[in-house]
Amino acid sequence: MASFVTVFYNSECVLECLAVEGHAGIKKSGEGYEVCIALSTLTQALYRTVIASIGNDFFIYKINNGFLSLELINYDKLENDKKKEYKIVSNGYLIGIKSLIKEYPDFIKYKEEYKNGT
Repeated sequence: MASFVTVFYNSECVLECLAVEGHAGIKKSGEGYEVCIALSTLTQALYRTVIASIGNDFFIYKINNGFLSLELINYDKLENDKKKEYKIVSNGYLIGIKSLIKEYPDFIKYKEEYKNGT
C-alpha cells in the first residue's frame, strides 16, 4: 500500500494545496511504519511551521485517519515578507518529500498540478 501525495500550485507556482492520503508502506504489523511516520512528520511539521510564521487565518487544515490536507487561502492578502517565508518553508518541505520518495518510491506516489494547466 502506498501513500499518495498531491500538490497543487497556484498561478504563481506557489504551493496552494497539499493532500496526503493513505499509510505509506504499511503491509503488516511492523513493516513500513518508518516511511509512513516520516511522511506524516514532514507534513505536520510544514503545517506547524507555517501556522507559527504566517498565522492560522491563511490555512485550512484537515486530518483524519490516513488523510491530511493543507490549503493556503487568501495568499494575495499576505504581506510580501510572509509570502517569501511561506515559499521558503514550502519549498523545504517539497525537497524533503521528494528525497523521501526517491528513497522509497514503492511507498509514496507523488503528483503535481498547476493552475495554469502545466
